Amino acid sequence: MGFKTILLNLTFVITICFFANIGFSQINGYKDVEYKIIAEGIDSPIEDLQIVCFNKFFNKDYLPSDFREKYNLNNKSLYKKQMLVEIFRANTTNKGLDKIYLKGIKESQDTLLIEYNFINSDKTNDDKKLSPFLIVQIPKSNKEVRFVVDGVNNNSKSEIYIDNQ
Repeated sequence: MGFKTILLNLTFVITICFFANIGFSQINGYKDVEYKIIAEGIDSPIEDLQIVCFNKFFNKDYLPSDFREKYNLNNKSLYKKQMLVEIFRANTTNKGLDKIYLKGIKESQDTLLIEYNFINSDKTNDDKKLSPFLIVQIPKSNKEVRFVVDGVNNNSKSEIYIDNQ
């Protein structure tokens, strides 16, 4: 087998793999959305909330000032051409859940799908009542936002706040 044949076969295999990956994304109708984790921890001041924020003024309504300062949520650049997805959860079941693991954020033509799990990442704090939270920055969108929690589409839609102040 000559060098040209090997190179041709390798190119063919790479092309098939590339288009197979694109095809899968198109078949399920969703593509990955780039995101950046802004803040996460176990000291959420809110029991349970899934929310999308387009600007900092809404965080002032429900997040204490010391929490906003600690996690730099008053920074206007967080909201410029971006929005924040904020997930707060209290560990009321005493199962040691202390982290929100973001599986991914995907979008279709009209929907943003945010998939996450609650996990026990540290067994040493299982005896404490913790309140894990996760705040993620994504590009602004007017799409319907749906959450899939622990593999279950809970059919909850986020409250999306828009304020042009």
